Parts: sequence; C-alpha cells; structure tokens
Amino acid sequence: MQQIYTEHQWNPNQRKWLERLAKQLIHESVIDKAFVNQSFADQGGAKRFDKVLDDQLDTVLDELNEYLWQVG
Repeated sequence: MQQIYTEHQWNPNQRKWLERLAKQLIHESVIDKAFVNQSFADQGGAKRFDKVLDDQLDTVLDELNEYLWQVG
C-alpha cells in the first residue's frame, strides 16, 4: 500500500478510503472490483469508491495486485 500512497497525490478523504481497502488485504489475497463492491456495499460499493478516487479505482486495483504478486 505504501507504493499506492506515494505514487499518487491523494487527499485526506481518498487516503481514508484507501486505508479501509488496506485493512481488507489482511483477509484477502486478491482484491478486484467485485470484492470492493461487496466489501463496501454499505458505503456505495465500487461505484462510490471509484468516484472518491476520481475514477482511479481500476488503476489502484491493478497496481495493488501487481505489487502483491511481486512481494508474494
């Protein structure tokens, strides 16, 4: 997650949402849009998350999964 945090300029609200996503990494090995939609359903799901991140959710998920596979 550190790379995600540093490679983009996130505002505090975006950072808060990303931190929520980071907490899910403890329990999951793959995080995709379906997972985000389910995990954040009570907060608007993937659509809301994408809006908060200025339409960068796909980019974040791609980068995150890439970094996870590099570490694993």
